Amino acid sequence: MEGLEHIVSLIETLYSPTGSARADDLNAIQQQLQSIQKSSDGTSLANALLSSEAVSDNVKYFGALTLTVRINMLTSDSESDPMFLWGLLKWNLIHLANLTQRYLENNLSKSSLVIIKKLMSNLSLIFIDINSKKPNEIREDAPVTHWNNPVNSLIVMLAFSGQRWNQINADDLSVNGMLIEMLNKEIAYTDVMNFSSLTALHNEVLLMFTEIIVEDLTKFQSKKHTMLFIHTVVHQHLYVTSIALLTENLKSLTTNKNITTVETIFNTTNAWINYASMTRAASPMDMNSVFENLIGVMVQTNETNNTYELATKILSILGNVFDNDPAMIGFELRQELECIFLGISRVAGNVDNSKYQWMLQYMNFLVTNACFTELKELSVCVVDFLQINTLDLCNKLFTTVQKLDSPQHLQQEYIKVLLQLTNFPLTPVLEESFSVKMVEFWLDLSDAFSNQPHDILLPEASNIAVEIFLQVVNIYLPKISLLNKQKIIASDEDEDDAFLHEFDDFRSAVLDLTQSLWTILGNNHLTNSLISGIGMSDASQLQGTSADYFGFYGIESMCFLLDKLLIDMTLSESSWIFNILAKNEYFVKNILLLFQTGVGIDASNKSSMTLKLDFVKSSSFLIGTLASYFVVAPQELSLCVETLFQGLQSCTISTGPHRNLHGKLETIIVKTISQLCEMCRSQLATYLFHFMDIFKTLIQPDVTVSSFGRGKMARSIGYVIEGYAGHGPDEQAKYIDQFLDLLITNIDQCLNMPPPVNVQQIDYVHSLLNCISEFGSALIHPEDSDDPQYLSKLSAFHQFWASDPLNCRAKILSVLERVLTHPGYNQNSGFIEVSCLLLGKTLTLPDDDPHFLRFSMNEITEFILSHLTISPYSTALPYFAYLLEKLVSHYKNLLTSQDFDILFQKVFLNYYDDYLCRDPDLLQAMVNFVISVLDTKPSILINSASFSNFVVPIFIKLLPSQERFTISAVTKFWTKLINNKKYTQEDSITTKRCIISVGQDVVSQTFYGLYHTQRSDLNSYTDMIRALVAKFPLETKQWLIAVLPQLCDKPQTHEAFINKLFVTRGSRAAGNVILTWWLECQSLPSY
Repeated sequence: MEGLEHIVSLIETLYSPTGSARADDLNAIQQQLQSIQKSSDGTSLANALLSSEAVSDNVKYFGALTLTVRINMLTSDSESDPMFLWGLLKWNLIHLANLTQRYLENNLSKSSLVIIKKLMSNLSLIFIDINSKKPNEIREDAPVTHWNNPVNSLIVMLAFSGQRWNQINADDLSVNGMLIEMLNKEIAYTDVMNFSSLTALHNEVLLMFTEIIVEDLTKFQSKKHTMLFIHTVVHQHLYVTSIALLTENLKSLTTNKNITTVETIFNTTNAWINYASMTRAASPMDMNSVFENLIGVMVQTNETNNTYELATKILSILGNVFDNDPAMIGFELRQELECIFLGISRVAGNVDNSKYQWMLQYMNFLVTNACFTELKELSVCVVDFLQINTLDLCNKLFTTVQKLDSPQHLQQEYIKVLLQLTNFPLTPVLEESFSVKMVEFWLDLSDAFSNQPHDILLPEASNIAVEIFLQVVNIYLPKISLLNKQKIIASDEDEDDAFLHEFDDFRSAVLDLTQSLWTILGNNHLTNSLISGIGMSDASQLQGTSADYFGFYGIESMCFLLDKLLIDMTLSESSWIFNILAKNEYFVKNILLLFQTGVGIDASNKSSMTLKLDFVKSSSFLIGTLASYFVVAPQELSLCVETLFQGLQSCTISTGPHRNLHGKLETIIVKTISQLCEMCRSQLATYLFHFMDIFKTLIQPDVTVSSFGRGKMARSIGYVIEGYAGHGPDEQAKYIDQFLDLLITNIDQCLNMPPPVNVQQIDYVHSLLNCISEFGSALIHPEDSDDPQYLSKLSAFHQFWASDPLNCRAKILSVLERVLTHPGYNQNSGFIEVSCLLLGKTLTLPDDDPHFLRFSMNEITEFILSHLTISPYSTALPYFAYLLEKLVSHYKNLLTSQDFDILFQKVFLNYYDDYLCRDPDLLQAMVNFVISVLDTKPSILINSASFSNFVVPIFIKLLPSQERFTISAVTKFWTKLINNKKYTQEDSITTKRCIISVGQDVVSQTFYGLYHTQRSDLNSYTDMIRALVAKFPLETKQWLIAVLPQLCDKPQTHEAFINKLFVTRGSRAAGNVILTWWLECQSLPSY
């Protein structure tokens, strides 16, 4: 070992590096010190460092840390000599006693406390190791076979008369005997209390030691199979001492002015609660005395003595218990807490109003002093407590399962208090969290009521539920008002938006609660109530008055909730909605007024921008949801569309600082317009020319509308034109042709502009082509439509689009040709993508669905082959490959193996050496295309020349690839080839012959790849191996016997693997067998 002075120097350099110290030098020092720690000299070095008076606290801490390393090395070695562990225990005890003794005498600085804690942690590890052993694991030559109570041991050593532990000779046999005797010496309760009461430091040291031990016990809970014995030891000894110590400390909390001690008391309390919760099943420990004292201290706190901070800490502890393990607290204490929190109990009896008065005074203090963080802690604690008894409360309120000591009027009073908590009179999220947290409680209560069997419900249960939950809805409507959101924005000085996001989450939670309450309140009490609230009076009377925004805040809240209730209803088939809307004539008008109010807000700051967006969002969403209602009652549909168009116009005239906001508004509005057009196609037929005029404006290059907005408007027009299907193909085609001409004309104008081509031009042309694609999607006739007029003209549509007299398809192919051959545009993969979308638009439709975009197989293949040579291959192939997949799927009955060979050669093989073999993404695209053919019609592939000449040999070589996506794709191919349910008998014979002929190579490459792959990629190979074992068990076994010895020299591992693998017969259990083999081959642990 190096000289002590040199090691001390290294430690000081490591822990207190100078500015000139290099990272490489520090790393080298760290490696050197770690090597010394793990050497046989580690323990003697630690003792020397801890015994020296001349070294710094950093060096002493390194000594304690070295003992930790030695302990971990010994406890992980089941064959280690127990004398070594005793030596470590002895030295840790002596050093701890010495440093603690000096600390208590105020001869050490506070910084030395970290060394004392590390030595305590070391003793904790030894305590756990000694007491975790089963009786048959304890060696006879062990000096210490059990250790009951480390805290008592420390007290005994510190109280030992006249002993200076820094002067002791630890190697003296008499000292050994004395320490062993001290280790398990019993101490009377009074002695523990007397020791802890000597000074605040004495008390703090004991609390700190017990805290460290139980924290380590909790940390090691993952080793449950070795921890069962120690829990019993802790329960019988350490628990008794610690709870007695805690009890005395808790009783004195209100008078204890030592902040450090108070913090230690709470930390120790938390540690014991967590440990007791963890071990409750194995060794239940009664913590009620601790909780009783905590509650007692809590209700003694007051403003006069400035002790409310203690109450906040106690409420945090209780809240954690309520959230994680509420059964730890006994029923009587929970009943007491109920009286404290609510001033009433669900069980009849005397309520101590003085304790409830404490609650009111505490809440008043928090509100008056704007202690909103503490108020939030209180709300979390109270609501988590309430949720413990939700089912019990539900039974007593709504069912015949009631106790004699729980009269109904008491439950009503209880609910009244809960409603008052929900309606806490401050701004939610910003100032109070009771209303926010109570959402969870009401949701639980409503779910509990809805799940109750009907035969145990009280006759008046439904009426009681309606009365309660209707009040809940009425409380939350103003709580979720955007007025509160405005207050949050106004107070957000840091602009971190945390409160803003929390308020949005609160609104979403109320939305979920409202949906749950609908099952209880139904349309009569909830939906109709919201509709009436929106439409019972003319909101236009509010405009220009002081109540303007305030009135619309309420309308917005109701629209926000109502949309969620109506969105899953088929309104066109719901007679009740026509009745209720007939009674609320201002309903649609007021929603539109909300929309117009939002559009008209001057977005001059964050608050007004947020309000503008939320007003438009809530009103637009509800208008879109009402689309199916307008199908039957279209009287106000035109007003809705006109208002939406006016709002859209206001979003397309700004390029200033609010462009981002206007972009969001545009997206919301065009989605709503698209919803209305999709549902009300025939009802909006007369609006087609108006739509076209607006669209002509939107597609002008200088209009600031997004590509998404243009596309949605094109889709909207497509829906309306599709509604003309009943007029016959000629009438519909006339409008389709006009629409295409409009777009193509604008595209050509851009193409004919002189170079250079800028980004704006590229984006513009791409957006117009995307409009054709969106338009084509809208022209797909709905599957669920049974329009008799359309069905009667279906044959005429087939004939019309087969001949395409207006040359719509030719026009589209022509414009695509012009774009993709233009030097300013053909290098952009976006144009390839939109071209493939257009050409493949109808490949997923049945042949009997007529469509103007139904291109033939030859048209599509010619397009792919002609443009593959002039487009950037690397970026174009994924789109062309996807289009080919759809082509093969649609025309599978027309394609032959010879057609496949031609396509495969021209699209993939001709580019394999230059592109595919160098690019994993392109390789994946090729393999996925081959897999799609196997999925669609296997005979096309397996009877092709490419299959035997290229696919099989190359795909074998790809099996040991290092690229995850290649591995995933190629193993999926082989799995599909081995086991395919779409094979004909001839296909099965052909593939079986193929697999048997190349099986040895397949298995060799597969297991070479498997052996060298990462653990995360094992599953990719697993399915393929399972398929081989299931379909070719005898052959695969022989292949494995030949292959595995070539990978690594572990014959026993290979033999066991083969035997276990074939027992699974290719089932899911094979996955674990393969994983175990891989781990053993890599010499890796199995955890």
